[in-house]
Amino acid sequence: MHTRRIEMTAYARDDGLWDVEAWLRDEKPFDYIDPGRGTLHAGDPVHDIRVRLTVDDERVVRDIEVQMNAMPFDTCHEVRDSLRGLIGERVGPGWRQALKRIARSATCTHAHELLVPLATVVHQGMSLGREPEGKVALQPDAALQTAPFFVDGCHSWRADGPAVAHFYPQFVRRRS
Repeated sequence: MHTRRIEMTAYARDDGLWDVEAWLRDEKPFDYIDPGRGTLHAGDPVHDIRVRLTVDDERVVRDIEVQMNAMPFDTCHEVRDSLRGLIGERVGPGWRQALKRIARSATCTHAHELLVPLATVVHQGMSLGREPEGKVALQPDAALQTAPFFVDGCHSWRADGPAVAHFYPQFVRRRS
């Protein structure tokens, strides 16, 4: 009855910045009457929205762009710049709080909801640096003074688990 495709890609730019893009496309497998556009045919986009975050090496947002190629109402275009308030924010701890400061009624729900998984792609895209070929994805580092953001972020990276014990033993916490 409905298909939603989401594709996210990270790029290292020649100018030292990073672009991380999300593309969302909704479509129906049948013809129907859209309230804002009239007849849409099977496979026509209900939504076709792109969001691009440009970040620096510290994951600070330097630019954000929203493209709305297909949407139900002409008024959807009015919020293309609504996420620009995120410029200067850091993709990392506090990112979800920064997103909450943008009122849902002031932006596109679909573009806004892409920003949570987009943050993961920022980290994954930058994780091996600009020349990733042949690099080891993760090496133990007992000298690290601050726990990586992902410690206690999921089951495998829980502070009392074997992954933290192996890679970052200084951050192991035994649970009672």
